[in-house]
Amino acid sequence: MSNSRAYPVLRTPDVGRALHAVGHLLSVADLRDTEVQLWARTGRHSGLPRYLDAYGHWLRADGDDRMFVDVACEKETGPQDPADPLVDVEVLVCGLGLVEGRLAETVGPDQARLDWWHYAWPAVPCRDLGRQAKHAYVQLVLNATDIWATEPADGHTVFVHVGAGERERAEWLAAVAGGALLGPEQFGW
Repeated sequence: MSNSRAYPVLRTPDVGRALHAVGHLLSVADLRDTEVQLWARTGRHSGLPRYLDAYGHWLRADGDDRMFVDVACEKETGPQDPADPLVDVEVLVCGLGLVEGRLAETVGPDQARLDWWHYAWPAVPCRDLGRQAKHAYVQLVLNATDIWATEPADGHTVFVHVGAGERERAEWLAAVAGGALLGPEQFGW
């Protein structure tokens, strides 16, 4: 068992620019069996209604296994406002296109992450890199700088996840996204 290595390849205050970079990364990926997961921590009263308005109809969808929405209970970690306790929201989508459209207005100021779990990164013969199917993820972290979306920031960060020892693949992917490696790797999943 091994974990991915996550490299930041773009930081921007513009969520549209970040999504554009993600689009470039997904354009080279093998997208078979892609899943998209949105995770956010928000206030039960101040933020949760945004997510329920955007995705709550999926809670009532009969027999549709393309989307799963979960609202977890209040969390005991971090400072809590008794009038607006924190909740975790997760949206899991099988396939592409259902989450991205409402992303910016739904997440708003919340710290969140959007993960694209796809089948593989392609071979890159000019860099002597074979196909990578085990650690092939794209991640957009909103209003945070780390892959867990726990370190607040004024902008958004795009990460590529690759295998251990694949810094060269991360550099190639950064160029595909129109960015560069911006910092050290983070231990992924």
